[in-house]
Amino acid sequence: MLSSHPAGQSRYVEVNGQTLHYKQWSESGTPLIFLHGVTSSSTSWDLIAPHFTAQYRVMAFDLRGHGRSSKPQRGYTWVDHYGADLVDFINNHLGEKVIVVGHSLGAVVSVPIAVGAPDKVCAIVLEDPPAFAPAERPNHTRDRFAPILAIKRLPKELRVARMMETLGIDHEAARLRAENLEAMSEDVLVDLIESHTAYAADAWLPRVSCPALVILGNPEHGGVVAHYDRPRLQRLLSHLTLIEWSDVGHGIHVEQPQRFVSTVQAYLQGLSG
Repeated sequence: MLSSHPAGQSRYVEVNGQTLHYKQWSESGTPLIFLHGVTSSSTSWDLIAPHFTAQYRVMAFDLRGHGRSSKPQRGYTWVDHYGADLVDFINNHLGEKVIVVGHSLGAVVSVPIAVGAPDKVCAIVLEDPPAFAPAERPNHTRDRFAPILAIKRLPKELRVARMMETLGIDHEAARLRAENLEAMSEDVLVDLIESHTAYAADAWLPRVSCPALVILGNPEHGGVVAHYDRPRLQRLLSHLTLIEWSDVGHGIHVEQPQRFVSTVQAYLQGLSG
């Protein structure tokens, strides 16, 4: 069981024409950037990020449209918007190499970040990245997120109950999801449902030159990378370490935080060693 830690210090930065909010837990070491999934926020990493502060300068961002960051009416593509925001931050606000850890949306966004700042990103960690579905199976993406958009449009008092019913989660998890959903721009989901956000995996993944760790959940429990797509993922990422966990779903670092921390720590230590 991971112990709790104080929340990181809130900060803001102007990048790529937007104001991004992020939390920082430590001031020294290689920068380690955590990126959350769609409908979530930097709070997703509150239990995870502090366990890396002994060696890294740890920060977790609210991606545009989420949390306390800017919420433009349009502009939620993986490459030109989410990715470009962090490339701007890394190139213009950090003077050293960085490591990026992303879950879901944050995972697929880590790819254009690594491609856009190849001399600055020394490793990426992708937690259950939806690398193929949004671009290649838009109906699946629409079916997955249209109900979430409908929940966001409900009166506040109904969101938690509908979250519990739709997602099959307990009250506390539903309350946290509802809070993040309320803080998120509706346009994030509109662009995603209308298939205006994703890149072609075959075009982008081979351009990643740094080492990559990919941790995948089981599709039978909600993991988003189908078993038949996993050899393709192995082929497209040339410096890949692939780990498959059969007993977890999509929210790996939430379902098994201790195991996630230990796995990522060991991987990063192996790179530096």
